[in-house]
Amino acid sequence: MRINLPTPRTLVRFLLCSVAGLHVLSFGGNFLYHGLGHHNVVPAFAWWTSFFNVDKEKNLPTWFSAALLMLAAYVLWEIAGDVRANGEKYANHWRILAGVFAFLSMDEIAQMHEMSRKMGLVELGKASYLSWIVVAAPFVLLFCFSYLRFLFRLPLRMRLLVAGGGVLFVLGAVGMEIIGAFVGRDVGGEVGAGMAYVEYLLAASVEELFEMLGVITFFYAVAGHLYERQQQALLAAPGAPVQLSAERTRRRSTAAAAGRGSAAR
Repeated sequence: MRINLPTPRTLVRFLLCSVAGLHVLSFGGNFLYHGLGHHNVVPAFAWWTSFFNVDKEKNLPTWFSAALLMLAAYVLWEIAGDVRANGEKYANHWRILAGVFAFLSMDEIAQMHEMSRKMGLVELGKASYLSWIVVAAPFVLLFCFSYLRFLFRLPLRMRLLVAGGGVLFVLGAVGMEIIGAFVGRDVGGEVGAGMAYVEYLLAASVEELFEMLGVITFFYAVAGHLYERQQQALLAAPGAPVQLSAERTRRRSTAAAAGRGSAAR
């Protein structure tokens, strides 16, 4: 089933605004609750701080991150189908990438990477919950190495966006998570209360921000690639000038109607 998405720039603007809103609500609410000790700002304020907390599970930020990853998986799957239909190379690479992002979306909800800690595969003391990094690192490096030729076949701008998104994601998922393992924690590895928790949440927020921005950067690259392929197919189709003219007319009418509505208000 094909979903008609907005243009990549429109969708990315919405996603960036959503990320900003989530982090303001997360850090602002928890700073009031834990940092300043205001526990009754609104009814059930403790629940709201947890619901918007980017470091917690089974809440709004978790759902958003999972949906974002699944959206990227959908776009990758659409590109794979278009590549295969045109008899081009690397269709399977696109499909595997779609599967990887679908798995990451599922892991965001189910937290399967935590199994390495629960199974005791690696012992890292108070940072033992980072054992998944040690377990996953060889597989990630092998995967990246196997995709180098594919990456260098991409257009330069898209290649830079994909690489930049990957760097941001890794900085968040690995770099900032390592820092967060020690910030705001006591000698036993437990997160402290009060301002200690605020310090920890700040590190965790930067981690989640890098991860989200990394996925959005990657999504912008692949969504733009899919959009360009669709536009090229539209130009090559019979009656393309008529179709494009009708599309431009429709967009201008919509913009004009929106402008008249704004003026009337």
